[in-house]
Amino acid sequence: MLNPTLLLMAHYGGIMLLILALCVEYLIFRRGLNMLRVHRLLLADAVAALALFSIFATGCLLALEHASSVAQLFAHPAHGLKVGLFLLIVGSLDYPSRLFYRWRRALRLGKAPMISIQQYFRVVWILRGNLVMVALLAVLTKQLSL
Repeated sequence: MLNPTLLLMAHYGGIMLLILALCVEYLIFRRGLNMLRVHRLLLADAVAALALFSIFATGCLLALEHASSVAQLFAHPAHGLKVGLFLLIVGSLDYPSRLFYRWRRALRLGKAPMISIQQYFRVVWILRGNLVMVALLAVLTKQLSL
């Protein structure tokens, strides 16, 4: 089958890529928005989505490799905690991603996107919270796999 060491390396690489993409999104978003920064923000958001998919895929493959049955897998409370935290991260990243995606129309027209103060603070706090949750997920993944 697949090499578990390579799967584990790909899983941790996806987590590191997600942390990097979220940091880049946060730093770009905090500096203000112009046309170039919005393009970079869209690219960083796409990288974050790719990292989330790689974490999901490698996590599923690792879980299926170590468990003899799916029932045994979900009986372990640590696995449920990690899956729940991952789903919370994915769900909370939906708002910034949709907001950034809606800006593509303004970019095609050659305009910088407009954002309200409420949207700005929501996105900033969502990105901050996600950085904390991804770091917690990485710690839980390492600690609970021992």
